[in-house]
Amino acid sequence: MKNGEKWAIRKAAAEMVRYIPSNAALVPMPSHSGAATYTKELCRLLAKETAAEVCDYLKGTPRETLYSLKKQGRKPSPKKLGFYLSQPIPSGKRVIIIDNVVATGTTAAAAVRAIGGGIVFAYAAATNSQTRPDLIRLYPNI
Repeated sequence: MKNGEKWAIRKAAAEMVRYIPSNAALVPMPSHSGAATYTKELCRLLAKETAAEVCDYLKGTPRETLYSLKKQGRKPSPKKLGFYLSQPIPSGKRVIIIDNVVATGTTAAAAVRAIGGGIVFAYAAATNSQTRPDLIRLYPNI
């Protein structure tokens, strides 16, 4: 899903949709560009199947990819992600941050802090034939 493959985004949505409550505010996780890309499309597909609302309000400071930082031996800093809300999340909604990958939890924790709460849903699919795609529910302990 990292490369925006439509089939992978559809597959993730099909697996995740059963966990999305009707009162959800789906917040797509921004990419390294500072804006949501693949996660925004994933949120749109999830919203089509539920009464959830897509709230593309979480923005970030453009930065190097976390992969690039790790490859250089540099540790990602939550402050450097620069997450902020461009407008408030509608009241009465259950905030669910949608991400396409979780490695260290750094972006998840920073997003929850910027929003002031929420649950992070990330889809992980293994390429090993002995495993199956699963939904990972991450509750950052911040």
